[in-house]
Amino acid sequence: MSERGGTELLLIRHGHSADVVPGSAESNDPALDEEGERQAELLGARLAPDRKRIDAVYSSDLRRASGTARWLAGPRGLGVETRPALREVHLGDWERGEFRRRAAVRDPEWLAFAQTGRWDNVPGSEGDDALRARVRGALEDIVAGHPDHTVAVVAHGGVINAYLAEVTGNPRSFFAAIENTSITVVRANRDLRTIVVMNDCSHLYDPVLGPPLG
Repeated sequence: MSERGGTELLLIRHGHSADVVPGSAESNDPALDEEGERQAELLGARLAPDRKRIDAVYSSDLRRASGTARWLAGPRGLGVETRPALREVHLGDWERGEFRRRAAVRDPEWLAFAQTGRWDNVPGSEGDDALRARVRGALEDIVAGHPDHTVAVVAHGGVINAYLAEVTGNPRSFFAAIENTSITVVRANRDLRTIVVMNDCSHLYDPVLGPPLG
């Protein structure tokens, strides 16, 4: 049971994924790397069954998400229910590692996207309206299926941003820093959606003080 009534959504970004060569076959669906596995293990310890009740675990069907979700589901004897509708935003011409490459080199087109926070500015992308509708539908379906439960949903930074933008009415679909394995809590009670905490990564480091130097 959710401690305060309604459905408690734990929206969790996957752990760090392996670096890929843009355009390679592996770039379509990279798995967690060593750091990502470490992050997922720390997440699992923080949300251990004797510390936090979780009634169901969902994830995107991409390997970095389902691999993270297993650290929550396994100790509870739960399965991970994968939902393709929880996949990261489709990036069109910037798929298969191209988005990450452009971000790393501070490409002018990527900087223009970052300024607006709108996926419509990525050539050939899924676009903001379609992404928001997809994510909203997937998460609201989970809420409807789990009244008064606590549910962990492991997805992606763009997915979590899109849902928070819908909840808050933000025109930017990508506006918040969402760390790997961070926890964002949304309480769904009837027609009300309340953000309780966002981007909590205390199992990795103090998010106020920032990551350790060096």
